[in-house]
Amino acid sequence: MAQAAARSRRCAHKGVVPVIELPEALTIARQMTAELQGKRIVSGLRGNAPHKFAFYSGEPEEYARLLKDRTMGVATAYGSCLAAALEPGYALVLGGGGERILYHPTKETLPRRHQLLLQFEDDSYLSVSVQGWGSVQLVPQDQLATHSHAGPRRVSPLDDEFTRAYVQHLFAEVPPGDPRSIKYFVISKPGIWGVGNGYLQDILFRAKLHPRRRVVEISTKEQRAVHQAVKATITQAAKANGRDTERDLHNQPGRYVRILDSRVVGQPCPECATPIERISYLGGASYFCPHCQK
Repeated sequence: MAQAAARSRRCAHKGVVPVIELPEALTIARQMTAELQGKRIVSGLRGNAPHKFAFYSGEPEEYARLLKDRTMGVATAYGSCLAAALEPGYALVLGGGGERILYHPTKETLPRRHQLLLQFEDDSYLSVSVQGWGSVQLVPQDQLATHSHAGPRRVSPLDDEFTRAYVQHLFAEVPPGDPRSIKYFVISKPGIWGVGNGYLQDILFRAKLHPRRRVVEISTKEQRAVHQAVKATITQAAKANGRDTERDLHNQPGRYVRILDSRVVGQPCPECATPIERISYLGGASYFCPHCQK
């Protein structure tokens, strides 16, 4: 799965592959609860097209058997993933990759290819189409707490527990001489829950840190800037239903317009007018201002 994730990140800078992160997971989970809770599934198909990097938890026959006659329950975001209850006893675990999750009031808008298709008793549908890589897994509810995507729960940037002290503690755990960069620190290890390469660019721009900057060189003042940048970026994006390059359950784009992405390469920095640059780093593209983020 790690190789698939790297492949997805390599493609992401082209603007081709959707990648769910925390604001998108929160938006889709909220919409799934509002739109689907109480709907009974009359049939479930584990995809009509093979996909090398779509990860399932069973064979197609098992999906068809387990999905039929179950009722959609509450959907909950877990970082960049989400789990939708299937009553009784199961949950549908999605997210963390390039899943396009869409609700269809009628069959006219169904995608030609998909990795999951649920038909409800009112003849509406839910489709999941994986681009890049992604997961479409059926998990017993009593196993969610130990599932690699849905548990255990970590501190979210939107939690009250996501304090300056919490972030400084993460920095303090990096041993002297450690070679990891701030990009790796934010999106990989230890990682900020639910934050990936999509929001990293704005976080580092607001904190005025180059993506290659070594974590052990970052000052206490800069650590505070990272905390503030994460809170500001993810709070704004969550209120805006995610990035304008991503789609919600109803196929509508989010309203958060990133400061830095592939669309602004070569354009003037909004603060100093230096042209924005792009580098390939750690399996994906990084965008930065060479003057503000030295």
